[in-house]
Amino acid sequence: MTDQPSDFAHDRPPSHIEVPVATATDLRRLDTVRNDLLRVHRGLLEAERNRYEKQHGRIANNSVFLQLVINDPWFDWLRPMGQMVLLIDERTSDKKQPLGTVEANTLFEQSLGLLKADAEGDTFQRLFFQSLQSSPELAVLVRQVAKGIAGL
Repeated sequence: MTDQPSDFAHDRPPSHIEVPVATATDLRRLDTVRNDLLRVHRGLLEAERNRYEKQHGRIANNSVFLQLVINDPWFDWLRPMGQMVLLIDERTSDKKQPLGTVEANTLFEQSLGLLKADAEGDTFQRLFFQSLQSSPELAVLVRQVAKGIAGL
């Protein structure tokens, strides 16, 4: 038997080590990212509404549209962006387990990654790419947002 600790002990940080809490700059940065992602999400919803209506006919009103977004698999691919906004909201407002600087940077990077459209990527990236191809206004918005976030 050796005096070295088991590998398992190396997988966890000691309980007495404190994780640095996110700074005010981290929180402002994430607030900007959150708001920018919401702008892109709204643009994607509008583009997807147009695409849906071309195939299925006019959506009667915004209430019906909201139900479609929530319940119709057609709109499932949009969830990653909405979920990221919610995650940022949850983590930046959690008083019991405050957001740490490492996690803030991870959320920032993941948010930036959501703005990468790819014709050969996963479902979100492919449909995001198609939306940008069909809506020049959305493409300009996404380019501006991505550039702004990258500069934070």
